[in-house]
Amino acid sequence: MESPDIAQGPYDSSVNPSLERHVRELLALYEIGQAISSIQDLDRLLQLAIEKVTLLDIESASIILLDEERNELYFKVADDHRVGHEQRLREVRFPATKGIAGWVIRECKSEIVLDTDRDPRFYRDVDVHTGTKTRSIICAPLRTKDRILGVLEAINKRQGVFTTEDVRLLESFANQLALALENARLIQELQAARERLSEENRYLREAMAQTMQFETLVGEGPKMQDVYRLVELVLNTPATVLLTGESGTGKELIARVIHYQGPQAKGPFIAVNCAAIPETLLESELFGYERGAFTGATQRKPGRFELAAGGTLFLDEIADMSAVLQAKLLRVLQEKEFERVGGTETLKTDARIVAATNQNLEQLMEEGKFRVDLYYRLNVYPISLPPLRERQEDLGPLTMFFLKRYRQELKKEVLGISKEAMGLLERYTWPGNVRELENVIERAVILCRGTVVTPQELPSLREHLRAPVLSSDAFRLPPGGLVLSELEKELIRQALEQTHQNKSNAAKKLGLSRTQLRTRMRQYGLE
Repeated sequence: MESPDIAQGPYDSSVNPSLERHVRELLALYEIGQAISSIQDLDRLLQLAIEKVTLLDIESASIILLDEERNELYFKVADDHRVGHEQRLREVRFPATKGIAGWVIRECKSEIVLDTDRDPRFYRDVDVHTGTKTRSIICAPLRTKDRILGVLEAINKRQGVFTTEDVRLLESFANQLALALENARLIQELQAARERLSEENRYLREAMAQTMQFETLVGEGPKMQDVYRLVELVLNTPATVLLTGESGTGKELIARVIHYQGPQAKGPFIAVNCAAIPETLLESELFGYERGAFTGATQRKPGRFELAAGGTLFLDEIADMSAVLQAKLLRVLQEKEFERVGGTETLKTDARIVAATNQNLEQLMEEGKFRVDLYYRLNVYPISLPPLRERQEDLGPLTMFFLKRYRQELKKEVLGISKEAMGLLERYTWPGNVRELENVIERAVILCRGTVVTPQELPSLREHLRAPVLSSDAFRLPPGGLVLSELEKELIRQALEQTHQNKSNAAKKLGLSRTQLRTRMRQYGLE
């Protein structure tokens, strides 16, 4: 944008020179303001500003910035036509407490010096370094709302050449430059933050890729080996994958392995739980929306399909999706295209789809609750994950894996699990599968006061199995053994003896409620 020709007007400059200078000043300030909004290169912008300072009666001008870490001042930009002078200035650094510039920064106000020979604040080392002689100086602070960035300085080798009008003009330039410097600083910080986030994102992707490998999965039994073989075959294809299995069997973990070990690893992994988002919001979450699409849509928002571009979109609990959304999902799977809510533009997606459910989709189809055509689009490559009760051989390795994880996370020296406690784990049917096992072990590590998890730290399993908590060698069995009723009576008697007749503690040891314990005590005449 060209600056207006405000220098022309119905006046004679020879008659009114002060008005001509005022117009030139306004024009210079206008050009600097325009440059701030259009020039991205900070050095070029500062150089332009320095050139405009030549409206004053000066020999050279410079922008001196404050290095807060080193508490020093240095020349950022200098404008001087004497050979080598500018280069020599750029080599100069001096203490922030020295010179007229240091005083201006300290006092946070402009200063005019008409004769440096008479001012003890003047720092002569700069003249010595550059081989020049400075007699007059104007110095204005580069000030933002909460800090001083440096100073704008104009000098002359003649004394007494500057006026208070010159100070006012230099302050106007300084205010504009401070704004430009602050904007540049914020842009640099934003760029640095973006680069840092990009680097952290790259590092996390690499770390996740290392974590999500077959070697890190726990499960050596034949059923899990079958799952691994199926996963390995589909990794390098773009095929849609359908993961089925009970809740807690690790469907999302397998989905992440498929993503991070496949060609989509450099893209994002976006997970959506279709059951956790209300039906009225799920469409806009998946496909995004345009501004004004509904009340509260103040700006365009990309959906999960857009965010997953080049990566993987994991749709968990797919069976809970409404019939309307099932139809829209079918179109995405078939045509790889969709529209945002409230929009008309057709968008393409290259995201890989991995869906998961813990329900029987074939039964839902028969009941009319799931689209047949969508089922066959999703069921291109099904992988069924076995429940934990069908892979008992993996219970021990999984238990030790979670013990190690929570020992490190909770910083507790829990090194193992007793045979009796492991027996409880093996007798339990695990309706919540691996997720339930993880929660049980985490709680056990929290409760454990020693180095080994015992049945005492597994209260939920004891309550469910009604199992006694004392190990077999803790009971003094008479010669010849006992029948079952006599054994139960002996267990109760010894539990009461060990807890000093405290019925609450005895009930806890036996895995019974107080009511159950009192009933058995009456039954065996132990009251």
